[in-house]
Amino acid sequence: MKTMVMFLLAATLFLLVLSCNGAQEPTPELHVGILIPEKTRTESNVIKGLKKGLKELGYIEGKNILISVLSAEGNRGALESMARKFVSRKVNLIVTTGTRATKVAEASASEIPIVFIHPANPEVLGLVKSMTRPGGNVTGVAALSLQMTGKRLEIIKEIVPKLRQVLIYYDANNRYSRKNFAFAQKAAEKLGLEVADHPIKSVDELMDTIGSIQKSQGKALFHIPDDLVESRIDSIFETARKKRLPTMSYEELWVTKGGLASYGPSYFQMGRQAAGLVDKILKGQRPQDLPVERAIKFDLTINFRAASIMGLTIPPAVLKRADMVIR
Repeated sequence: MKTMVMFLLAATLFLLVLSCNGAQEPTPELHVGILIPEKTRTESNVIKGLKKGLKELGYIEGKNILISVLSAEGNRGALESMARKFVSRKVNLIVTTGTRATKVAEASASEIPIVFIHPANPEVLGLVKSMTRPGGNVTGVAALSLQMTGKRLEIIKEIVPKLRQVLIYYDANNRYSRKNFAFAQKAAEKLGLEVADHPIKSVDELMDTIGSIQKSQGKALFHIPDDLVESRIDSIFETARKKRLPTMSYEELWVTKGGLASYGPSYFQMGRQAAGLVDKILKGQRPQDLPVERAIKFDLTINFRAASIMGLTIPPAVLKRADMVIR
């Protein structure tokens, strides 16, 4: 009898263990895909802000929501196949960064809501019909950063008092990049600065051109939003550091990677704003009925360490205004 009881206890224990081992966490019902064109954004502030915002709204990654990130790693031709992957996975919503990723997602996933995070004016670029009534399956958060171009030029001139020329690299095939360059050129002329424009059409051409930069005082690299340029931004800033070339960009991320300064929207905050739109859409609202939101926070970031390497002294007034100083 005792042997039988022990056998039954052992069998019961075995079945319990087997049951526990075989149990799996339920797959979250909601699935959000993030489509990005650049090489360096997998852990970018915009994604961190998005995840933070979703968590604040009650979405727990891995429990009630699945978040997938696909990066083209600078290979713009890969975006279409990645967008189709999200379609095949039947994601509930796609978050995009930049013009190209948004347009590819819209073309490949016309039935899936899309929320973009964009530095420019999405209405001018044709991503939405209007800021207040986007139409289609797209809405998002926009920084309208073109208007910040003059301010960035003023700041880099303040940091580099002897500045006389700014170098600008941009994708010659990108309509927005060309327009942004023209805007920057006019703003630079008003400040008495010469502009050396470098229109490029491929990554190879970009790297060849960057590699030919000559070390010279009175020059700075002025970065405008551009997917092609940003696909190799690490190499660009590495070259700039070696040649002691000051850089001004529109995003904090580039300063943390070695750039000298940036002034532009807080992409972490834009990600948090986008989370609110994602939440509304997942709860049943239509993207075409949700107005595009404007970025609400702009930051000045200074890399004090990079300035020291370049032999630059950051004016106290600039340091005082900075939202972040990297030492």
